[in-house]
Amino acid sequence: MHKKVDTKVEEKRVRSKSEEKRSQIIDAAGALFITDGFEKVSMEQIAKSAGVSKQTVYSHFGNKQLLFTAAIDCKCEEYDLAPNKIKQPMGCEEYLSLFSQQLSSLLISEDAIGMFRACISGAGQSEVSKLFWEAGPGKIRRQLRVYLEEQSKLGILCIENIDTAAAQLMSMIVCETQFQSLIGLPQSKSTEELKQYATQCAQLFYKAYRC
Repeated sequence: MHKKVDTKVEEKRVRSKSEEKRSQIIDAAGALFITDGFEKVSMEQIAKSAGVSKQTVYSHFGNKQLLFTAAIDCKCEEYDLAPNKIKQPMGCEEYLSLFSQQLSSLLISEDAIGMFRACISGAGQSEVSKLFWEAGPGKIRRQLRVYLEEQSKLGILCIENIDTAAAQLMSMIVCETQFQSLIGLPQSKSTEELKQYATQCAQLFYKAYRC
Protein backbone atom coordinates (compact mmCIF):
# COMPACT_ATOMS: atom_id res chain seq x y z
CA MET A 1 0.00 0.00 0.00
CA HIS A 2 1.47 3.32 -1.07
CA LYS A 3 1.59 6.16 1.39
CA LYS A 4 -0.24 9.24 0.15
CA VAL A 5 2.11 12.21 -0.41
CA ASP A 6 0.94 15.62 0.74
CA THR A 7 1.72 17.71 -2.35
CA LYS A 8 1.60 21.02 -0.42
CA VAL A 9 4.18 19.77 2.07
CA GLU A 10 6.34 18.47 -0.78
CA GLU A 11 6.12 21.78 -2.66
CA LYS A 12 7.06 23.66 0.50
CA ARG A 13 10.04 21.36 1.04
CA VAL A 14 11.26 21.87 -2.54
CA ARG A 15 10.70 25.61 -2.31
CA SER A 16 12.62 25.83 0.97
CA LYS A 17 15.53 23.88 -0.50
CA SER A 18 15.56 26.18 -3.51
CA GLU A 19 15.49 29.27 -1.29
CA GLU A 20 18.32 27.85 0.80
CA LYS A 21 20.47 27.37 -2.30
CA ARG A 22 19.60 30.86 -3.50
CA SER A 23 20.73 32.26 -0.16
CA GLN A 24 23.99 30.26 -0.33
CA ILE A 25 24.69 31.64 -3.80
CA ILE A 26 24.02 35.25 -2.76
CA ASP A 27 26.23 34.95 0.33
CA ALA A 28 29.07 33.41 -1.65
CA ALA A 29 28.76 35.96 -4.44
CA GLY A 30 28.68 38.91 -2.03
CA ALA A 31 31.87 37.75 -0.29
CA LEU A 32 33.68 37.23 -3.60
CA PHE A 33 32.56 40.56 -5.06
CA ILE A 34 33.95 42.33 -1.99
CA THR A 35 37.31 40.56 -1.93
CA ASP A 36 38.01 40.19 -5.67
CA GLY A 37 35.88 42.84 -7.34
CA PHE A 38 33.02 42.42 -9.80
CA GLU A 39 35.09 41.96 -12.97
CA LYS A 40 37.41 39.27 -11.61
CA VAL A 41 34.69 37.04 -10.19
CA SER A 42 33.20 34.36 -12.44
CA MET A 43 29.95 32.47 -12.09
CA GLU A 44 32.01 29.29 -11.86
CA GLN A 45 33.88 30.66 -8.83
CA ILE A 46 30.62 31.62 -7.20
CA ALA A 47 29.18 28.16 -7.78
CA LYS A 48 32.25 26.51 -6.27
CA SER A 49 32.21 28.80 -3.23
CA ALA A 50 28.47 28.24 -2.71
CA GLY A 51 28.83 24.48 -3.06
CA VAL A 52 26.42 24.22 -5.98
CA SER A 53 26.69 23.58 -9.71
CA LYS A 54 27.19 26.41 -12.19
CA GLN A 55 23.86 25.39 -13.75
CA THR A 56 22.15 25.98 -10.39
CA VAL A 57 23.63 29.47 -10.20
CA TYR A 58 22.37 30.29 -13.68
CA SER A 59 18.93 28.82 -12.94
CA HIS A 60 18.53 31.27 -10.05
CA PHE A 61 20.33 34.21 -11.67
CA GLY A 62 20.58 34.51 -15.42
CA ASN A 63 23.85 36.45 -15.34
CA LYS A 64 26.44 37.97 -13.04
CA GLN A 65 24.82 41.41 -13.16
CA LEU A 66 21.55 40.05 -11.79
CA LEU A 67 23.41 38.17 -9.08
CA PHE A 68 25.34 41.29 -8.06
CA THR A 69 22.10 43.26 -7.89
CA ALA A 70 20.49 40.52 -5.79
CA ALA A 71 23.43 40.55 -3.37
CA ILE A 72 23.08 44.30 -2.84
CA ASP A 73 19.31 44.11 -2.56
CA CYS A 74 19.51 41.26 -0.04
CA LYS A 75 21.86 43.25 2.22
CA CYS A 76 19.58 46.30 2.10
CA GLU A 77 16.54 44.14 2.91
CA GLU A 78 18.19 43.00 6.15
CA TYR A 79 17.81 46.50 7.53
CA ASP A 80 14.05 46.87 6.86
CA LEU A 81 14.35 50.35 5.37
CA ALA A 82 11.16 50.22 3.30
CA PRO A 83 8.02 51.57 5.03
CA ASN A 84 6.03 48.45 4.08
CA LYS A 85 8.49 46.33 6.06
CA ILE A 86 7.52 48.00 9.33
CA LYS A 87 5.12 45.73 11.21
CA GLN A 88 3.71 48.19 13.76
CA PRO A 89 2.06 51.55 12.97
CA MET A 90 4.43 54.52 13.33
CA GLY A 91 4.14 58.26 13.28
CA CYS A 92 6.13 60.15 10.68
CA GLU A 93 8.86 61.40 13.00
CA GLU A 94 9.21 57.97 14.60
CA TYR A 95 9.56 56.25 11.23
CA LEU A 96 12.08 58.81 9.96
CA SER A 97 14.16 58.23 13.10
CA LEU A 98 14.06 54.47 12.60
CA PHE A 99 14.89 54.84 8.90
CA SER A 100 17.86 57.07 9.71
CA GLN A 101 19.18 54.72 12.38
CA GLN A 102 18.89 51.67 10.12
CA LEU A 103 20.47 53.43 7.16
CA SER A 104 23.33 54.61 9.36
CA SER A 105 23.93 51.04 10.53
CA LEU A 106 23.84 49.76 6.96
CA LEU A 107 26.29 52.36 5.67
CA ILE A 108 29.00 51.46 8.18
CA SER A 109 28.50 47.69 8.04
CA GLU A 110 31.51 45.65 6.88
CA ASP A 111 29.66 44.38 3.82
CA ALA A 112 28.60 47.87 2.72
CA ILE A 113 32.07 49.32 3.23
CA GLY A 114 33.59 46.41 1.31
CA MET A 115 31.15 46.87 -1.55
CA PHE A 116 31.79 50.62 -1.65
CA ARG A 117 35.51 49.93 -1.96
CA ALA A 118 34.91 47.35 -4.69
CA CYS A 119 32.90 49.93 -6.66
CA ILE A 120 35.56 52.59 -6.22
CA SER A 121 38.34 50.26 -7.36
CA GLY A 122 36.34 49.33 -10.46
CA ALA A 123 35.05 52.83 -11.20
CA GLY A 124 35.07 53.58 -14.92
CA GLN A 125 36.09 50.03 -15.81
CA SER A 126 32.70 48.30 -15.70
CA GLU A 127 29.02 48.79 -14.95
CA VAL A 128 29.46 47.77 -11.32
CA SER A 129 29.00 51.30 -9.91
CA LYS A 130 25.73 51.78 -11.82
CA LEU A 131 24.46 48.37 -10.69
CA PHE A 132 25.40 49.16 -7.09
CA TRP A 133 23.71 52.55 -7.18
CA GLU A 134 20.48 51.25 -8.65
CA ALA A 135 20.17 48.28 -6.26
CA GLY A 136 21.42 50.10 -3.16
CA PRO A 137 21.34 53.89 -2.64
CA GLY A 138 19.06 54.49 -5.62
CA LYS A 139 16.45 51.98 -4.47
CA ILE A 140 16.53 53.25 -0.87
CA ARG A 141 16.10 56.80 -2.09
CA ARG A 142 13.13 55.82 -4.27
CA GLN A 143 11.44 54.12 -1.31
CA LEU A 144 12.04 57.18 0.86
CA ARG A 145 10.70 59.45 -1.87
CA VAL A 146 7.45 57.46 -2.05
CA TYR A 147 7.04 57.68 1.73
CA LEU A 148 7.68 61.44 1.81
CA GLU A 149 5.19 61.95 -1.00
CA GLU A 150 2.55 59.99 0.92
CA GLN A 151 3.18 62.02 4.07
CA SER A 152 2.90 65.22 2.06
CA LYS A 153 -0.44 64.15 0.61
CA LEU A 154 -1.67 63.41 4.14
CA GLY A 155 -0.75 66.93 5.18
CA ILE A 156 1.85 65.79 7.70
CA LEU A 157 4.84 67.11 5.79
CA CYS A 158 4.96 70.18 3.55
CA ILE A 159 7.59 69.51 0.90
CA GLU A 160 7.84 71.35 -2.41
CA ASN A 161 10.56 69.17 -3.93
CA ILE A 162 10.39 65.53 -2.82
CA ASP A 163 13.59 64.54 -4.65
CA THR A 164 15.59 67.27 -2.94
CA ALA A 165 14.18 66.40 0.49
CA ALA A 166 15.00 62.70 0.10
CA ALA A 167 18.54 63.56 -0.97
CA GLN A 168 18.93 65.94 1.98
CA LEU A 169 17.98 63.36 4.60
CA MET A 170 20.18 60.65 3.13
CA SER A 171 23.11 63.04 2.74
CA MET A 172 22.88 64.05 6.39
CA ILE A 173 23.10 60.42 7.47
CA VAL A 174 26.23 59.76 5.41
CA CYS A 175 28.58 61.02 8.12
CA GLU A 176 32.32 61.16 8.82
CA THR A 177 32.26 57.68 10.36
CA GLN A 178 31.47 56.09 7.00
CA PHE A 179 34.25 58.05 5.30
CA GLN A 180 36.70 57.02 8.02
CA SER A 181 35.76 53.39 7.48
CA LEU A 182 36.15 53.70 3.71
CA ILE A 183 39.74 54.93 4.00
CA GLY A 184 40.66 52.41 6.69
CA LEU A 185 40.60 54.64 9.76
CA PRO A 186 39.02 53.54 13.05
CA GLN A 187 35.51 54.86 13.61
CA SER A 188 35.43 57.98 15.79
CA LYS A 189 31.88 57.38 17.07
CA SER A 190 30.42 54.54 19.10
CA THR A 191 27.31 52.65 18.02
CA GLU A 192 25.22 54.63 20.49
CA GLU A 193 26.64 57.95 19.30
CA LEU A 194 25.87 57.02 15.70
CA LYS A 195 22.32 56.12 16.67
CA GLN A 196 21.90 59.47 18.40
CA TYR A 197 23.36 61.31 15.43
CA ALA A 198 20.98 59.55 13.01
CA THR A 199 18.01 60.34 15.27
CA GLN A 200 19.00 64.01 15.41
CA CYS A 201 19.20 64.11 11.61
CA ALA A 202 15.66 62.74 11.38
CA GLN A 203 14.37 65.19 14.00
CA LEU A 204 15.98 68.13 12.23
CA PHE A 205 14.50 67.00 8.92
CA TYR A 206 11.05 66.54 10.43
CA LYS A 207 11.07 69.99 12.07
CA ALA A 208 12.11 71.58 8.79
CA TYR A 209 9.31 69.99 6.75
CA ARG A 210 6.40 69.37 9.12
CA CYS A 211 3.23 71.28 8.28
